[in-house]
Amino acid sequence: MSTPSNMKPAWAYRPGPDIAFDAPAGLRAAQRMAKAAALAGVQAARSGISETEVEQGVHDFLIAQGAQGIWTITNVGLGENTRVCFPTQGPGEQRAGERDVLMVDVHPITADGSWGDCTRCAVIGDYPEATQALKDLERIHYETLARCRPGMPASELFGLSHHRLTQEGFILLDLLGNIGHSLTAGAAYTHGFIDAGNNTPMWGAWAIEPFAQRGEVAVKVEDLVWFGREGCEIL
Repeated sequence: MSTPSNMKPAWAYRPGPDIAFDAPAGLRAAQRMAKAAALAGVQAARSGISETEVEQGVHDFLIAQGAQGIWTITNVGLGENTRVCFPTQGPGEQRAGERDVLMVDVHPITADGSWGDCTRCAVIGDYPEATQALKDLERIHYETLARCRPGMPASELFGLSHHRLTQEGFILLDLLGNIGHSLTAGAAYTHGFIDAGNNTPMWGAWAIEPFAQRGEVAVKVEDLVWFGREGCEIL
């Protein structure tokens, strides 16, 4: 798929306590598309499938749903490649083993210029350690989302998540040492990352994506949260 750079943003973004109560309709639609595409990607998980085959399936799905492009590469990881999720490492010819983890991170742009962002993982074969690691990471992730509140510092949310990850024996894998980033109209990272040093108040859309390893297993999950005027909503 193409990566449009001149798409007009679909919604205005003014960070601060006067932010909209509810997420823009375009953002909601983009995130529904992202979640469905990530799910379609991990549903292809099977022994022997390649990263590029999964990527092609995700892109076929996005095109069929009317996506106009992607704002950064589709990350697909199998085997040792599940330990890196970064825009410089695209899908390759790595194939799934009999016991493996598939990670899929998608970034669609909809027709009105809205951006989505979602990551899902699936365990391949009889791999109890991976199944438990994914289950535990997802539990920590949704515990973290439940503790979001409008305007909280990004560093505070990072601390809550990182503490729980450490308690459960996980090591953070993100190359920049964060668990997520801001997502504005037509741009990501404008207000920084959810890390220990970013005290920016969280308003509007933020992608929360803990990426961690326990033992030999690396797993990741990602959802968008709208930090609205009076409450937070998982999109």
